[in-house]
Amino acid sequence: MRSPTRLPDLVPIVAGVGTVLYPVLVYFGLPHVPPGPLVVVAIGLGALHVLHRQRRAGVAMPRWSIVLMAAVLLGILLLLALRPMLAVQAYPLIINLSLAAIFAWSLVQPPSAIERIARLTKPDLSSQEVGYTRTVTKVWLVFFLINACITSVCAVWFTVAIWSLWTGLVSYLLIGALFAVEVMVRRRVLPRPAL
Repeated sequence: MRSPTRLPDLVPIVAGVGTVLYPVLVYFGLPHVPPGPLVVVAIGLGALHVLHRQRRAGVAMPRWSIVLMAAVLLGILLLLALRPMLAVQAYPLIINLSLAAIFAWSLVQPPSAIERIARLTKPDLSSQEVGYTRTVTKVWLVFFLINACITSVCAVWFTVAIWSLWTGLVSYLLIGALFAVEVMVRRRVLPRPAL
């Protein structure tokens, strides 16, 4: 008798696909849907990310992170009341700042974010490899901060079309380009297949 196959955890898939498609939803949805429902979608996607991270961590959330999330939610709701369009466009900014915070925190409380990812495939990293992963973590931290700034500028000073183009296409192309460059640099800096 065959054992039933386990269904994949859909939370990270829905959160990831939703995050990628959110700018497209905003661009095509705004002419037909008021800002409120779009903000609810963004809050729902954020909640899915938090749920997935919580499941992976397997420990209770620290009180400070709950307070921070409540403050962000309150800020979004306040923004929705005062500047609805900016509330709709806040989600990619929050994602970039969250990723920047995770990478920054991992530099303060090692191992670094990239080292943790590297150890999933190669648990025994050399000191040179650990140093390299720390440098790469810093590069990604700077990238997410710059992307957050550009996302904010697009939301405040440009049209929804330009904001959608940046957050829904250009930033992902830049992520891919940065990843490709990092792989090439890694092969030069760490000649043997290390990571």
